[in-house]
Order: sequence, then structure tokens, then C-alpha cells
Amino acid sequence: MERKLLAVLILLLVAASVPSAACSRSATNPEERARALAYAQSLEEHPLAKDSLQKRMWLTEWIVQVPDLTVTVPPHEYKVLQSLDEVNDTYSNQLRMQAVFSQAAFQLRHPEERNNAAIQAAGLAGTLRAYRAIQQFDPTAKYPMLDNLMSLEKKGKLQKYVEKQNRAKT
Repeated sequence: MERKLLAVLILLLVAASVPSAACSRSATNPEERARALAYAQSLEEHPLAKDSLQKRMWLTEWIVQVPDLTVTVPPHEYKVLQSLDEVNDTYSNQLRMQAVFSQAAFQLRHPEERNNAAIQAAGLAGTLRAYRAIQQFDPTAKYPMLDNLMSLEKKGKLQKYVEKQNRAKT
């Protein structure tokens, strides 16, 4: 059931690229932004909590609807995140969506940031935090691609990786 709901959430994010979806409401307000930040952080720290599905649903709907926030998942990152299913689909949906939520949270914290690589790297970093939290709960959860990204993150090279991928795909 949760897998199907997360698939619907992904479709909602695709709908975010349609400009009319964002035109139907006003800009975000401080309460919504605070709630979005709290939910994104909570999902990074406790991705398997009982209320995580409700938080993911609210965040997804909110991100799709708000006109003053744009989250993009470039093709190379989308492929990386989609490939998680091939390894182990138990947690792949949660990890895939976390990249979107963490990107949004970064943009809310740093509205002046225009560097797409920095924003995308922040999304991946949030995914890695959620991955580490999942591994504490389930040590058998292994995603080699995320392990590689964690290695880059530890070396301070995650943003450089994103920049290189962005250049390679353009």
C-alpha cells in the first residue's frame, strides 16, 4: 500500500512542472515553510517513523502547489535514484523522495542560492542522511550507489560530483 502511495507522490511531483498547478494558490507563508522544514528534517532523521507517509504526502502536495519553490531532479540523478529499485526496493521510494524534500528544505533555508549543483547536492545529502538512518534500523539495507555517494560526501566532493554529472549530461 505504501509503495503505491509513494508512486502516486512521484506522479504528483511530475505535475509540478505544469505551470498551472502552481498558479492556483498564493506564495508560501512562514507557517508552511516551517512545517516543510520540520517535515523534511524529520524524514531525514526518522524515514521509517509511523507518521512518515503522512509527512511525505503533505510535502509532495505542498511542493507541487507552491508557486515560489521549484525542485528539479536532473536526468542523471533521476537514473541514480531509479536504480535503487534494482538493488533493493524495500526503501527505494523513501530514499528517492527524500532527494526532493531535502532540495526543497535547502531552498527554503537558502533562498538566495542559485547554483543548481549546490541545491541538487543538498538533496542528495538529505537522501544520504535518510539512508544512514535506515541502516541503523535495518543494517542489511545496502545500496552500493549510495555508499559511493557517501564516500564522496565524506571527502567533501558531493557537489563536484553533481557538477560533473550535470556537465556530462548537457
